[in-house]
Amino acid sequence: MILRRAVKMPKMTRTRILLAFAVSVIADVLQFPINAVSATGILAMPGEVADVALDLVVMVITSALLGFHWALLPSFLLEAVPGLDLIPTWTGCVAFVVWRRKQAEARAASIQTQGNDENR
Repeated sequence: MILRRAVKMPKMTRTRILLAFAVSVIADVLQFPINAVSATGILAMPGEVADVALDLVVMVITSALLGFHWALLPSFLLEAVPGLDLIPTWTGCVAFVVWRRKQAEARAASIQTQGNDENR
């Protein structure tokens, strides 16, 4: 049996969704110059450190805006693979998390509506 803790997720508002998408798009765009610096060889280590730091910041901000979702962890790991970090994984992850959270909210609303109908 899987035990789940009841974690209070932030309410999905238009502002939170737009901010999460903005952060993810900016992070995905910033990956290009960071990778260019890393590819030169001279600044490879500082570039990799900046890349990991950027990914950590994005994961924390996205979690704060949308609530924690397990899809954030594979996205973070994919960003650590050279070459794969040029794929817009953060933007895709945010889109997936928003989609799943909206599904969960719709399910919760329908369950609540069914419960209210039964109590009448």
